[in-house]
Amino acid sequence: MLLALVAAGACGVSYAGDLPLVFQDENAVPFGAMQVVPLPNVSGASQTIVRTQVPVLCGSNRDTATPTQYKNGINPQFAGIYPGGDFKFGALTSGAQSAVDGIGFWNYRPNGLAVQADLTTHCYVLDAHGVRKASPGLFSDTFDGAPAVDASVTTSVAALPSFSSSYYTYYVDVRIPAELANTWYRVRDGFDSSVFSYGGNSARYCEVAIGVTQCNLSDMVTIPVNVDVLGKVPATGGVARRFIVQRLLNGNATLPADTSLPLTMAALFVDEGRDDNLANNVSVGYSQLSDLSPTIIAATNLVPNLAEGTGATNLSFTLTDDTAETGPQQLNAAVTIDFNGTLVPATNVSCSQLETPQSGEAVRRTCRFDIPSFDPDFATDADPVAAGTYAPNVHAAVLITATDVRGQQSTKTVPFHVVSADNDPPSFTLSSLMEEYAPNGKTPTLLCSLSSQQLPAQCAGVIADFVNQLRPGPARAFDENATQGVFLGTFTGNRLSCTGTSIFSSNLADGLQSPRYIFNGSHIDLDYRLNGTLGTAECSVAAADYNFPLTQIGNSRFTTFRITVIN
Repeated sequence: MLLALVAAGACGVSYAGDLPLVFQDENAVPFGAMQVVPLPNVSGASQTIVRTQVPVLCGSNRDTATPTQYKNGINPQFAGIYPGGDFKFGALTSGAQSAVDGIGFWNYRPNGLAVQADLTTHCYVLDAHGVRKASPGLFSDTFDGAPAVDASVTTSVAALPSFSSSYYTYYVDVRIPAELANTWYRVRDGFDSSVFSYGGNSARYCEVAIGVTQCNLSDMVTIPVNVDVLGKVPATGGVARRFIVQRLLNGNATLPADTSLPLTMAALFVDEGRDDNLANNVSVGYSQLSDLSPTIIAATNLVPNLAEGTGATNLSFTLTDDTAETGPQQLNAAVTIDFNGTLVPATNVSCSQLETPQSGEAVRRTCRFDIPSFDPDFATDADPVAAGTYAPNVHAAVLITATDVRGQQSTKTVPFHVVSADNDPPSFTLSSLMEEYAPNGKTPTLLCSLSSQQLPAQCAGVIADFVNQLRPGPARAFDENATQGVFLGTFTGNRLSCTGTSIFSSNLADGLQSPRYIFNGSHIDLDYRLNGTLGTAECSVAAADYNFPLTQIGNSRFTTFRITVIN
């Protein structure tokens, strides 16, 4: 009877037993006691308070305008490291942990009491060290070909209480990929109240970009005590944000000697089923400093707009790390330039310039490098008037990889622009059946030998794929090839212009037949008929571009080839 009342959400009911709790697909949770009491300020609703033996972190990413399907709440509570305190996660009411709504009923199952909840409400079950089970669908991308969608939260302990600062400082980094655009999410954190104080100015936090290690005191929030932020992933770009959190110790409490016990916990909640890997949606701070990866500080305008065919010198960025350098090992960086997929090493890379470390840093260095001149036809911005705007699917960037003395690495990509200086001529290649026939010098030649036992294609007069790789510009003129068009110059009937011996058949309806193009989808073939006369005809392939910038002029390319008939 008691189990039935608990499952029905009846207020005033307490229960303790051997059955575990089951939250969605999380691990089962052993618990010591359960109590159902009214949910404050919600008529007819109750909250289930459970004392769990391992941490359970609950949250809802439901936006405030959307009504909840279930109005009851869940309030899992976990004992602190020291007697007299517990873990306080998410929103607090008068110093007590608040319930998370969106809970329906507790249903009796053979494997335990299973929760019925909104899709926007989730509870993560951790082990005693703050680790969630691995997600079974993590490697689903290896089967369906689509990359896994992986949002994450990471906690990094940056400073322990000391004589210089009484605060325990940690970073909560939230990363949500662009695939989750327009999705609601919630970031929550909490702390062990047997270790840390709360109320007044005992805790504070600020929100900054990932990589930033400090913020102005005036920008820090002291109420609420915990990070509890609801947000919506923007339409483009995803989310990459850091919360810098500082907490004071509780009275005479000290950090535990056991560095495997959780002191703070953070969790990220997104729509059910949208995130392929939930194991890294929780993170923990312990009683020791995190060995952070090096930080790369580079301005967005690190590289000024370049003109095509030029490079840049004496460009600089900053490296910082929380690990001191020892012996010959130093904080260092490798720099590569990405010219739309072609990777070129930067030149004169040096990180030898030491700087004065700032708060939380053990070492700071300035690195300098040069960008070598690349292909003179390469540009990312097709129109000089619109410099700073990439042509479609064209990019250039500086790729920086920093490595600290422990081998930990960080990477940063800094885009830059290469602006078109002129309009290059179109480019193309001709069929591999072309030969350099000696009597005609080095002019490409289609040679027809009538004495051949089996007449080649040059005699049959059908040359498949005669014009290849036709582009508005050279191969590495990515900007022009992405924005301009190109056409082949012809006469009536797609015919080429030819001069010389009349080797072509005139026994056709429209008389003398010069070669003509046959456009076969993306293929450009050549078609002609020979009359058996020995001799040479000289023809021209002409290509011109269009849609070039108004500040530039059109360009064209002419290539002469010969068709020669011999015995």
